[in-house]
Amino acid sequence: MGNLRTKQAQEVYKKFVDNGGLGGGCKLCEKEVLSSFTYWKILENDFPYDKIADIHHMIVPIRHVTEPELSQDELNEFVQIKKDILHNKYEFIIEATHLKKSIPEHFHLHLIVAND
Repeated sequence: MGNLRTKQAQEVYKKFVDNGGLGGGCKLCEKEVLSSFTYWKILENDFPYDKIADIHHMIVPIRHVTEPELSQDELNEFVQIKKDILHNKYEFIIEATHLKKSIPEHFHLHLIVAND
């Protein structure tokens, strides 16, 4: 599959990373929230997978945790959000593996509405 960003978008993202954009705190903790729940929030992705997506949001736990650190309450709420909201608003839920995750220390999933 390779890169999910266009060449231009990937160059912008690479420049951001090369200039230390991922340093100095968790970007997922700092971002403006589109939707908020008890344990989760939905965020806009600043560097979307524009090769495949018209809409690219992310769902992240409010707590700064990895997937194995999620509590049962967090997992239960995620299942409910997925059932009630995500399945009605997005076409794909994508999780990058550690080979591609740029912020592996804060669990997140990509929410996609695909290009036509």
